[in-house]
Amino acid sequence: MDEDENVVHVVHAIFTVGNTDSRKAKLPRCQVQVGTHETVAVVDTRASINLIAAEEYRRMVPAPTLTKAKVRVYAYGQCQPLALLGAFQTNITHGSQSIPARVYVTEEGQGMLLGCKAAEELGIVTFAFSIHQESMADLLARYKEVFERIGCLKGREIKLHIDKTVQPVALRHRRVAFHLRPQVEKELDQLEKAGIIEKVSGPTPWVSPIVVARKP
Repeated sequence: MDEDENVVHVVHAIFTVGNTDSRKAKLPRCQVQVGTHETVAVVDTRASINLIAAEEYRRMVPAPTLTKAKVRVYAYGQCQPLALLGAFQTNITHGSQSIPARVYVTEEGQGMLLGCKAAEELGIVTFAFSIHQESMADLLARYKEVFERIGCLKGREIKLHIDKTVQPVALRHRRVAFHLRPQVEKELDQLEKAGIIEKVSGPTPWVSPIVVARKP
């Protein structure tokens, strides 16, 4: 997150705050290296930030320089933000994977809490429901054959899903204005030659004839 000196950001972070060193607490943990400092971090996939207790921060040698935290961090369901001493930028390493990350320092709790983004980037957790949003260029490249030509879909049976509970409505035929009829005829001829439409005589099996309402 980019921090502007004149802007206060609000971060709704859902995370575990408490004695993370307690063996009674069955929390997922992993060994990480924060800068050059080895520590055990609690992995919380609900957390939107990385958090380290002041007690653990003071054990870091040399201690990273803190900058003013331009964020407000709230635990889930709490109205009062956590008291932050500041934040520092460092590298977090797990195994052979290392990532740059921002870590916030608080007087509350013990140890360190690893947020969702950092845990995923370090390969500690994976999400099976992650959605990959393709760009329009990617879609055009993947389905290139669909966008190269136009025409009718022939030799394939399709099923039209019709809601039979909806009352059908007969629409009046909308006549083409006289001055537009030559252009419309020309366009229809071009569409027919391109194979986009086909000329039929009478109503098609799946379309009822147009009903014209007449005044008595």
